[in-house]
Amino acid sequence: MERLIGTVARGTRAPIVRKGDDIVKIVTQSVLNAVEKGNFSLNDRDVIAVSEAVVARAQSNYASVDQIAADIG
Repeated sequence: MERLIGTVARGTRAPIVRKGDDIVKIVTQSVLNAVEKGNFSLNDRDVIAVSEAVVARAQSNYASVDQIAADIG
């Protein structure tokens, strides 16, 4: 079989993640909702990536603008 399509990347909308949120649940539900409404399917070997920023927010591991400004000033 000739491969005619390369890598396809999709951004998925999800709720804002806050400290303590279950990101596995949020990501899973967001992806399944996108599949249901987005006219595409998930296949074996598909990769779901979550940005470090989302993980950091769930872990409360980030600096606020005020903290950065205080550090600089």
